[in-house]
This record gives sequence, C-alpha cells and structure tokens, in this order.
Amino acid sequence: MSTNEALTAPILTAPRRLGSDWTMFNAWAPLPGLGAIAINSLLLKGREPVLVDTGIAPLGDAFVAQLEQEIDPAEIAWIWISHADVDHIGALQKVLDRAPKAKVVTGYLGMAKLGLLGFDMSRVQFLEPGSVFEAGGRRLHTVRPLYYDASETMGFFDPAASLLYTVDCFGAVLPAPVDSVEDVAAADFRNGMMTWSGIDSPWLKGADRAALGRGLAAIDRLAPAHIVSAHLPVLEGRASTLTGPIAEIYCHGALLQDPANTEPALAPFALAA
Repeated sequence: MSTNEALTAPILTAPRRLGSDWTMFNAWAPLPGLGAIAINSLLLKGREPVLVDTGIAPLGDAFVAQLEQEIDPAEIAWIWISHADVDHIGALQKVLDRAPKAKVVTGYLGMAKLGLLGFDMSRVQFLEPGSVFEAGGRRLHTVRPLYYDASETMGFFDPAASLLYTVDCFGAVLPAPVDSVEDVAAADFRNGMMTWSGIDSPWLKGADRAALGRGLAAIDRLAPAHIVSAHLPVLEGRASTLTGPIAEIYCHGALLQDPANTEPALAPFALAA
C-alpha cells in the first residue's frame, strides 16, 4: 500500500509476517496538518502466544477481527503492554474479553495506570525492567528504548528471531501511509523522524549526546534482522537507516533551543527580579 492522498481517518492494513513466528498488525492514524503515523502491534505464536500492544480504540473491533484471523484469542497466554498510552491499549479490554486465560505484563507505572483505568488487576503481572520474560520457552529480553514518552516503557529483543521492538523510538510522521521505510524519500523520512521525536520525546534535545550515541551504536552492532517501531513502517535489517538520522540530529547536529524548556521559560522572570 502506498498513496499520496492525505489520511483523514484511521485505517488498518493487512498483517505482515516477520520471520516464521511473528506477525505485525499495522494501522495508520492521521495527524492533522502533519501527515500520518503508523500504529503497530505484534503477535508471537508458539506454545504460549504473546500479543504485544493492542492499537487504538477507534479500530478496536477491526483489530480484534484481524487478530482472530491469525489466532484463536482463547489461546493467547500473555499480553505485553509496552506502556499504557491510549495508542497501545485501545483494544485491550476487547482482547481480554476474548482471551480468558491471558495475563497482561507491564511495568509498575503501567500497572498503576491500568488500575486507574479500571482494568481487572488480577490479570495484570509486573514486568521487571532488565528481566528476561519467558513464554513457552521463548525468551524476550526487556530493553528500555533510547527515547520514549512514558517512563514505564519497555521494549524487547527476541534473539531467536533477531527482532528488536523499540516501541515509540524511531517513529516518524510521514506524508501518507506506506508499506515500508524504503517507500519514503530520505528527506521526508529524516524530517518525519525529527517531527515525531520532537512531539513524542521533546526531552531528547537535552539528553546526554554521548550516551545516546553509545545506545545507537549498540543497535548498529546488534544488527537485528527486524526492527519494529510502534510508529513506523516495517524495516528489515539495515539498522543504520534508523540510527543514522537520530545520530545526525541529536548527537552531531546543532539543535534549536526549545522555548518550553524550564531555563528559557523562566529567564525573563529572573531578569525582572
């Protein structure tokens, strides 16, 4: 799928296979005046199937219908919630209603948010940062993404599939929905990554550039076969396609000052005093 027409309402595209065990569910939502943003979820099949995030509420019924074409929800053992933002838990209750044995795993703050939203906490299990989550013999190594918009955010690396889930990290606002990163012009992709990181993780402008650079280099060395961002078309290999623009913008570039930061925002008042 590729179109030059501006998106006006959320859409769900066909699922995509990532290796032999993983399936990616891909949706798109319009960002008025900016373009479109991908919203992805993942399914790991196996002895204890794992659903990773559940998309947005307006597409909840369509998402569940698509999920049911891939697996009987009653077989789902685990639902990994990377963080409890609305674009990651939109169909969570609908899935839970159809997956009676599924347990939700998420970080401590994610548990608190789900509790405040009224979810059944007897079905929610704490996912400890830095731990290895085992599901039917499959080991998912928890990884805190290099940048994020919620402090409980946890992605993972699946060494068996060489798949890295970076959650909001490496997302990009694009002119229109596309099938893959390769369908986007380099300038549009770079600008889209900068726009998304500025919206989703504005604090990144003040991050330790050396530490960020080391994290980007670690992903380059890992060279995963599949890098899945929650907010990006699929990318098969070529980690530098994602790490390169972020390094250029945040590690080596001259960043513009953010007027909403505390220091510049308070400076006029300090001078007046």
